[in-house]
Order: sequence, then structure tokens, then C-alpha cells
Amino acid sequence: MLWQKRTAIAALLLLPLLFGCGRPLQTIHIGVRTASDHVPFYLSEHEGLYRTAGLSVTLHLVPSNTEIVEALQRGDLQVGALPVTTALTAIDQGASIRIVAMTGRGSDGLLVRQDSAIRSWPDLRGKRIATIKASILEILLRQALQAHGLDPETDVSLIYFQKLGDMISALQTGQVEATSNTEPFMTDAVRQGWGYIVGYYTEQWPDHPCCVVVAREDFIRERPEDLARVLRCHTQAVEQVNADLAGAAEIIVEYLQAFDPALVEASLVPDKMRVDYAFSDEEIGRMARLMRDQGLLEHDPGALQFTDPAPLARALEGR
Repeated sequence: MLWQKRTAIAALLLLPLLFGCGRPLQTIHIGVRTASDHVPFYLSEHEGLYRTAGLSVTLHLVPSNTEIVEALQRGDLQVGALPVTTALTAIDQGASIRIVAMTGRGSDGLLVRQDSAIRSWPDLRGKRIATIKASILEILLRQALQAHGLDPETDVSLIYFQKLGDMISALQTGQVEATSNTEPFMTDAVRQGWGYIVGYYTEQWPDHPCCVVVAREDFIRERPEDLARVLRCHTQAVEQVNADLAGAAEIIVEYLQAFDPALVEASLVPDKMRVDYAFSDEEIGRMARLMRDQGLLEHDPGALQFTDPAPLARALEGR
């Protein structure tokens, strides 16, 4: 099995629950990553929001974005949380999923060592930068380099890794001079005294989309009320997170099994990242065009349907 159940409570939710006229509930399987901006899903499970909404939900912590996409395509998952770039690539390649909500904005930027001479983007000329190929970390890095007059192909060397932690290690050991990375890794490096944040990608694109909520098209079509309930829980959880960052940090640490609450809370402040549920077709289209310009989408974004705003609208009407 490519994904694992988060807790014993989640495992119990696999058992049929009765609702209404004795009809067994169909369990909804949601796949997420261990990422700070996926906290609305952690909170919805942790605080029993799904149960209160009359839903049978199993939350799965999945090792990789690729596995979430594959599980969605097989039908093992009905809903998932993914980087917006992963969702757009999957849809471009024919996956029958749609973006139905946001879950996080911002959080990505450029990190160097404190003892480095690099203090601005132009200082990166001739330097090695760690990133993850075709990820939001590379796409926004390339945009930032170009905005500061640097050619990503000739003025710097992009060194590709698979994991965030490996890029941090490569920076610490001098294999690279900078890394395109995310929170809370960047704030952690600064708090430890060895890291310096050159800038966040929100400088080039304020409040840019980071991770989104996707759903299978057949789930959207065949179970609209269940999806609306899931998204209603999501919107409620987002509001709770933003009203109590300290409490959200505690939940994130519990699910990630890493870092400490004070660090995570420090990384959740609005000038670094923002948990959100609302999205617009315009911003999703902008990201798709940026990816197309970088050769990462095969088809013209204008010919593809990436989003379905109706489920979120339905969720908000029912609050």
C-alpha cells in the first residue's frame, strides 16, 4: 500500500458509520503531505470536525506528491492536498481532478548560509542553487532570478535534489551556495544561527498560491454534498488556524513529528506564509502560464479546465 493511515482513530473510521435512515456512510479518503499549510486537514481530523459534519473521513499522510496523484487517479483517494504546480501538471497530463480550494500561500524563498557573502539576488551570479526539479520551488526561483536580471540557464547552476532536508544539508556542507526552500526549514535555519533568508517569492508575486485542494471529477459530480461538507470543514479549520497560530503549531508538530511549536508558530506569520481556502481562476491561470513559459506544461493552459469553484461556493453557502 502506497499510503498509510495517520492514527488509530483514522483506522476506525474505515468501519461503516450509520447516518440518517440507517444508510452506511461512504468513507472519504483524503491524501495530504507533512506540510505546514496542510494543517486545516490535521485540525479537521484532530478536532473531530469531519465527524461533527456527519462524514466518515480517513486522512492519509502520503510520502510524496506523486503518490497522491496516483492514488487519486486509481480512486483510492477522493480528495487531496498538493502543490499547485503538481496539480496543474497532473491535469495537463490528463488526470481527472480539479482544484476546488486553496490551503496555503507563500512560504517559499531563498536561503543561504549566514557566513556567506550572498545578501541579495545579484550576488547569486555564478553560484550553485539547490532546488527540486519542476516543483514550485524551481518555478518561483526562476521567476525571481529573471526579475533580478539573472538568467537561470547561464548565470547560475541549478542543482536538483528530491527532498527539502537534503537541500538544507547540501547548503550546510557547502555543496551548494543557496537553496530554494520553504517553511519552517528557513526560519529554523535562521533561529539556529547559521541561515540567512535572501527573500521570499512573495516579493515577486504577493500572496502567491502554494498548495491547493483537489478532488476527483466523479466525486465532484456524484457526491456534491459530501464534498461541500469536506470543504465546509476546511474553511472552518482555516479560520481556526488563523485565529490561533499557537494552537495550530502544536497540531502541526504532532502530525509532522518534527520541529517545535515555537519554531512552527514563528513560521506561520503572514509575512512568511498564509493558510487560506479561497482561490481565483486568474491566479491559477497565471501559475499555469508561468509553467507553460518554462516548458513544464504540454498544452496551452487556455484550453484546459484546472478549477471548479462550485464546490467551495456551495460549502460557503451552507455555513
